[in-house]
Amino acid sequence: MLVQFTTENFLCFKDEATISMVAAKRRSKDKALDAAATFDASDELKLLKCAALYGANGSGKSSLFKAIHFMKKFVLDSSKESQADEKIKVTPFRLSAEIQNAPSRFEIIFVWKGYLYQYGFSADENSIHTESLTRKSIAKGREESLFKRVHDRITVYKRFSEGEGLQNKTRKNALFLSACANFDGKISTEVVRWFRTVRVISGLTDEGLFGYTSGKLGDAAWNGKIRNLLKDFDLGIERLEVGAPEANLFADPDFPAALQPLTEALGKLKITPAKTVATYHRSFDGTGNIGGEVAFDLKRDESEGTKKLVSISAPLIDVLEKYYILIFDEFDARLHPIITKNIIKLFNSSEINVNHAQLLVVTHDTNLLDRELMRRDQVWFTERDYYGASHLTSLVEYKVRNDASYEKDYITGKYGAIPIVGDIKRVFGPFTSEESPATQETD
Repeated sequence: MLVQFTTENFLCFKDEATISMVAAKRRSKDKALDAAATFDASDELKLLKCAALYGANGSGKSSLFKAIHFMKKFVLDSSKESQADEKIKVTPFRLSAEIQNAPSRFEIIFVWKGYLYQYGFSADENSIHTESLTRKSIAKGREESLFKRVHDRITVYKRFSEGEGLQNKTRKNALFLSACANFDGKISTEVVRWFRTVRVISGLTDEGLFGYTSGKLGDAAWNGKIRNLLKDFDLGIERLEVGAPEANLFADPDFPAALQPLTEALGKLKITPAKTVATYHRSFDGTGNIGGEVAFDLKRDESEGTKKLVSISAPLIDVLEKYYILIFDEFDARLHPIITKNIIKLFNSSEINVNHAQLLVVTHDTNLLDRELMRRDQVWFTERDYYGASHLTSLVEYKVRNDASYEKDYITGKYGAIPIVGDIKRVFGPFTSEESPATQETD
């Protein structure tokens, strides 16, 4: 369960920016929404099931999610031997000379298997500057430091005996946490396992998601779940069937022989073509009665929105069933507002989201700014200041009446986080030269 994430000096975030899934004490007007949208992680900690992040283009929305994705990937990969000579892929805030050489910082707080963990590190492209891990037993309420790192000095505390002897085996560009997990440390392995429950996807590129979904369609139980979900989205699809792998151009015997080495390389990498998926729609006879079914090729015949919904269907089900955390950038791309609203309802549901999965989306869909759908603490904004730095704020920080229209107030600029558009007529105004290029004569 995600509690909060913080980043600093990364991409467009110069100062510390924190997004929190902790439910505010302030209640909404709709008590049923309060009950459906929150859950108790402990007696003292109530968390949100979903949150939405708004802001103008270039305000830093996607950068926040890139920070989360970077942290996850670095935790999973930093201690691999293949990363030994690589630079750490951090990009500090570049518009301020005073911090260009300072490290980027990442910190995350989460609940996992009876403990509240706080883990963070700071790094530049060459080395880890700081790193620390603490945990608190939810049952006993006692906090304990596990390890602390400052450059090359790593202090291992009593409760983290798995780290003893690994200090000198940890590279300067690798995380101590990852190194301990590689040696099967009990606590470190559990922390890394939690990071694997964080799924980061983009609504603009869903090819990888399509491969995951097409792989699940061959299983009867999964096929039924996906079919039922898509029926609720009103796509006109009665059922789906997975077929043979798509044709591999490189494997064609008539393909130029000069490119055959590429075919062999792909084979060695065990890259397999995605499978075709057929979608079946009802057909009707001349009297309007159902006459049978017609098969469509998903990629060739269906709309871009339908392809996206099919692609994300299995990941959505997986996250909901396994109480994972789904980070969804460009959430509303190619999706109808009613569809995005219903996906939010899936997570903000006491009947469906019984395992307390969490959803965090980046969106421009103001249709979601509905006080009957989202609590105020579920709405966040990013805004860029005069110096090009992004800042993160929650709707809870604004004075808002219980009967206010969040959508209307946002569009009119009450909460900021919208583009300040100039006089676009200037683009089509008269040329300043004496004669318009369109009327100039050529020799």
